[in-house]
Amino acid sequence: MRTPSRHPLAKRWQSADRDGGHTPYFPAVSRVCVRDSAPRQRDELGEGNSMTGKEIVIAPRPVPYGSAAADLSDEPFAIRMAARLGDTKRSVDRFVHELRYRPPRARTARMLVLIPAHNEEATIAKTLDALLTQSRVPDRIVVIADNCTDDTEKIARRYRGVTVMRTVDNHDRKVGALNQAWRRWQAGYDFIAGIDADTQLAPDCLQHLEEELANTPRAGGVMARYTFDQRLGTTPMARLLIRLQRMEFAGWTMDALQKNRTTYVLGGQASLFNADALRRVTERNNTPGPWDASAQVEDMQLTGDLRGMRYETLVSPNARAHAGAMLTFRSLWAQRRKWDEGMARLLAKPQLSKWTATLWRQQLSLLSNGVTRLLFLFLLTFSLMVHQFVWSWWWLTPTVVASLLNARVAWTMPNRTMGDVVTAMLLLPVEAYLWFRLACTTASWSNVLAGIKRDGWEDQARAERGASNGPGRIITAVAIVAVLAGLTVFGWLHAPLWLQERVLTVGWSLLAVVTVLQTLMMLIRLVRPSRGYRP
Repeated sequence: MRTPSRHPLAKRWQSADRDGGHTPYFPAVSRVCVRDSAPRQRDELGEGNSMTGKEIVIAPRPVPYGSAAADLSDEPFAIRMAARLGDTKRSVDRFVHELRYRPPRARTARMLVLIPAHNEEATIAKTLDALLTQSRVPDRIVVIADNCTDDTEKIARRYRGVTVMRTVDNHDRKVGALNQAWRRWQAGYDFIAGIDADTQLAPDCLQHLEEELANTPRAGGVMARYTFDQRLGTTPMARLLIRLQRMEFAGWTMDALQKNRTTYVLGGQASLFNADALRRVTERNNTPGPWDASAQVEDMQLTGDLRGMRYETLVSPNARAHAGAMLTFRSLWAQRRKWDEGMARLLAKPQLSKWTATLWRQQLSLLSNGVTRLLFLFLLTFSLMVHQFVWSWWWLTPTVVASLLNARVAWTMPNRTMGDVVTAMLLLPVEAYLWFRLACTTASWSNVLAGIKRDGWEDQARAERGASNGPGRIITAVAIVAVLAGLTVFGWLHAPLWLQERVLTVGWSLLAVVTVLQTLMMLIRLVRPSRGYRP
């Protein structure tokens, strides 16, 4: 006999089996098949022990979630509700499982561009045109109209997709404008770019900067490679100044690229920053924004803060930007005075780090070049005055090496011309520019050591407008140099013979050693492989 089951549905299955009724409901399968198992049992147990019965075969195909397996209209209410609740639970379980183990959704980084602008009506349109045609268009472009008295704000408002913001009670010039825009717009952005209002980006500049920043661990910021448009020069002097600035920036950029692309300053002309890194700098310094209003070189100070927090500061090998060049000697002098004095004030602080060590090496290199040239002029003059000068062709070696090094830098410049190469090989314009840089650095350090504070921003703005700060400073500097030179010559002519002989012997020997070392350093730079980089 068949043993009755205690399961509530067992009686219904047996009744359906016996009476030939409909197939009982089984919610976990798609169909139930019933077949006679008596022949197999007779074979196993023998004729005398045969038992008759039915074997239930369950098809493996599962019932889809949310659908009934059979018509339940004739079933009791409890069974129908249990079936529906089971289907509902399975649907909910499946939904929760898919939600919990869904693949991560790719999130597109958001980029904010800040453009501080003070009376930039002549260049702001070109800057915005270049930004809006980028292969990676920024998510928001903010033009910060800082106390403008021209049509800068009016021109910027003509562009769709450009936000124009006016500064409020800003007395910190560019730094204050950047910090006000930072506080207003930085939330929710992953990358923040600072672009000068006279800088035009190459069409793929932001794309390269973003890729570099996203793919570099602990990257705090990446700057573009800067150059200048030679066509902006309308006079011979302006064209010469642009050419010399292009060579200076090309040499500096090439050195940075060959030193693991690390830079000690993320130039404010065109740099992209990690927004989280800027937020951490702001929190650590407890300032209104990441840019320091007390520094004349806010971009260099920010770079030092990032380096102090173990962030990488890099030069992109691919991104290109055309910055605004200084077209007059007066404006170039004011700009470099602001830069040099700002760096000197940073180094005057009692702090020493890997970043400041880089700044000191740069300053000492410039100092050694200045001392070498001054020492050569003094020794040459003193030797001629006492008829002790003897010419040697070996002194042409550093001149030839320097000329070749300058020619190599000029050859790697973007959009080079034959005038660039000729200017570099002639050496005289480059040498004059070096003396100009030495004069700027000397004047800046003199102000810092004497405790004299000046508004470098205002001086540069006046110089760019064509206004003069007056000839008094230049006359005073020339008078001081003339007095010192006169006293030196007078003392030399009245010095005893043994002292003159000792000074000339030691001086020429020291100059020879320093010149050999400098020539070797130039040779290393000359033969150093470029590794595929171009400035």
